[in-house]
Amino acid sequence: MANISLKFTNRNGRFCLCATVSGTTVRHYRTVDELRNPDFKTWDKVAQRFNSRRPIDRTNNQILSDILRYYENLLNDYDFASGKELFAYQSKASEKQLQSETKKAPPALPSSSRLQTTANNRQQSKSEMTLREWLGKIIDEIKNPSRLKPSASYQGYLTLLHKLEVEGKLINQPLSTFGDDSFVQLIKWMSKQKGKNGKGTNFIGTMKMFAAALSRARKARMITYRPDFPYMDYAPVHKVTDKAKDFLANGGAIQSLTDEQYEQFVSMDLSEIKLARGVKMEYYKELYRDFCMLLYEMKSRPIDILRLHWDNIAYDEATKRFTCTYIPAKKKNYGASSKHTSKALVIQYLSPKAVEIVLKYKGKSKGGYIFPFALNQTHWNLSDPQQFHYHYYKGNHICGQINRFLHKVGQHLQVPFQLTLYAFRRTAITKALTENKMPIAMIAKTAGTSVEMIEAHYANYLHALAAY
Repeated sequence: MANISLKFTNRNGRFCLCATVSGTTVRHYRTVDELRNPDFKTWDKVAQRFNSRRPIDRTNNQILSDILRYYENLLNDYDFASGKELFAYQSKASEKQLQSETKKAPPALPSSSRLQTTANNRQQSKSEMTLREWLGKIIDEIKNPSRLKPSASYQGYLTLLHKLEVEGKLINQPLSTFGDDSFVQLIKWMSKQKGKNGKGTNFIGTMKMFAAALSRARKARMITYRPDFPYMDYAPVHKVTDKAKDFLANGGAIQSLTDEQYEQFVSMDLSEIKLARGVKMEYYKELYRDFCMLLYEMKSRPIDILRLHWDNIAYDEATKRFTCTYIPAKKKNYGASSKHTSKALVIQYLSPKAVEIVLKYKGKSKGGYIFPFALNQTHWNLSDPQQFHYHYYKGNHICGQINRFLHKVGQHLQVPFQLTLYAFRRTAITKALTENKMPIAMIAKTAGTSVEMIEAHYANYLHALAAY
């Protein structure tokens, strides 16, 4: 049979174990989902390990070693024609076939890896499923949904999983045993923990995701317990300093630019901003600025501007104006229910400046998108989980590059806060509120948000009210 070599590699944005039939180009891949918050900047593809002294990287190296050892043992004990057969050993048919060839049973999966094979193969009732297995199922369903569109919202559950692994007790309990005492147990453990730099451990976020996981279990008829424990009554109380009060009163972490600051940004000489050396950096600086300006003109989120496609743009003959229609990425699953579709849909006329920017880049994206980033040279099917997560990862990388550009711009213009992409959305919405030329419901509609969100998060909304 074939001689198969194993190697970890990145494939289309996913970290995989590659099985290659020696002397051929026949390769098969198995996605490695067991790693815990991996930092691939430290990955050494030659040494096949994370070159870092961080405890989490040492843990991940051990996980990789266990996975590799497991499949190497299989290769030593059995004959496989390809990596496809090797990775399919878990199926009952493959298992029976292998056992018929030899009396030696396949070794158990490594305990350090969070494989879900044990959960899938074990003949267990719903009540016997542990919280670890249930969280793994939730994460997999969100990443690879059968009905809705794929989402990155699984990350909150992944963070909860990691915290519960540290706590070490609740994670291995059967779902049927959970109740109010489980909330009390987690609250007591959280109260003894210290976060980064000795600060908080995101008590509210953790408890919210814990309750959400149990609510999903109740909805799936896994448990009868109703997870309505009043955990907010036990939330730690922190003294709010005068500095913090001023910080919150001025809009919090994301603040607005003044009209003067925005005009300085629009008209500034980009050659004064020094970025890392690279091909066409002057071109990219201009592209980054135009991206921010269109974000401002449309009051949109960065991810929606990045995904903006010519299919979203139309010319209205009646008004002789360009229109833009799209469903925000944040609300893509509203379409699963027809009554929510109209609420999620954003419809707006493009301003003259927005039209100028859009036409400037027309035809420069092979994928038909507005902005010609390398990511947009391909037309993406974001309903496909693999394409979605790869696009999400690369999209975040592009936004990170633009934010690094904006940090330097903010320093150059002496903006009194760190300038980021979201500052342009906030600036545009705040300006629309204070000008009072458009009803708040219409502002919310064009920005792809709600009146409630604007009232809750925009301090300058009070300035608009004062004008009446």
